[in-house]
Amino acid sequence: MSQYQTKVLAVFNQKGGVGKTTLTGIIAEYLAIRKNKRVLIVDLDMQCNSSDFWVGMEAAPYANGAQLPPIHPDFDGDPFFEERSSIADIFYDKGVLSHSVTIPKKNNMDQGCIEILAGHPDKLEAVCTAFEEATGNTPNRIVNRLKDFFHLDDVCNAYDVVILDTGPSRSPVFRAALRAATHGVIPFEPEEKSTQGINAMLQAIESENLNRQDFERLDIIGLCPNKVRLNTNLHRDQIKTLRSKVGDLLFPEDTYLPVSVAFPERDVKNIEPKYMMHINQKHKAYLASSRVGEYVFQHLFNAVPSRDTGTTLPDIRAQ
Repeated sequence: MSQYQTKVLAVFNQKGGVGKTTLTGIIAEYLAIRKNKRVLIVDLDMQCNSSDFWVGMEAAPYANGAQLPPIHPDFDGDPFFEERSSIADIFYDKGVLSHSVTIPKKNNMDQGCIEILAGHPDKLEAVCTAFEEATGNTPNRIVNRLKDFFHLDDVCNAYDVVILDTGPSRSPVFRAALRAATHGVIPFEPEEKSTQGINAMLQAIESENLNRQDFERLDIIGLCPNKVRLNTNLHRDQIKTLRSKVGDLLFPEDTYLPVSVAFPERDVKNIEPKYMMHINQKHKAYLASSRVGEYVFQHLFNAVPSRDTGTTLPDIRAQ
């Protein structure tokens, strides 16, 4: 029997600023609103941008990271839980409380519900500091902690998919996310410095798969181009070169996220519409987000065969 019974999608790249949080939100919205899926977002990035977008972080000038997750409305004083519950708590054998967000009906779409396990900058950093041994190794109980939790029967029965928004560093928390994941998407910008991080990410996935049975291997849905400007030679050439090296590991030619103010506008407080699925359905950002969401959906829910991850992944470094 597989230890991996929940669909756990990790959005990761070891370079920062490539759009992991944006892509996490778009996929979550699409699956919840368009496909009526039960979605749990888990914020493992110490910047906690997903937490801020979905539930709102509280300013805390003297805390590490200068922000804290909100006090959970369901906290009743039970010592098994923290008042400001966060995903970091499970590394210390505490319980976690998810926040629930309802996305209202709009654009002739049903409402959606997304749950979020908030991040905690100070505690996530403490996990990385406390459990990173001098040898660079991390105790197995920490590496396996997210896997053990997200593949419990209760979690599998409660959610159709768990989406991990990960940080850029190769930390104990990142290793735990990699171990927990059943699927992965790697966003990147089609520029030299951004694509440099892809090879390290592919190597990390290949190394992780060496620890798994063949039927449990992490399935890479693909590399998702972000902030794309197809009217520039630089971006066209970068994508063309990358496709020649990785083939269908790259998202299809028409499936990418373009440069658009609609994406950073999502982060503006109290903006309307807040959600990508609520903007004008003819807007290029809406159309692009829908294509990306559909592509991920098709792979996650076995509407198309999984890619054979038993083969050696390509090396995309310049020859």
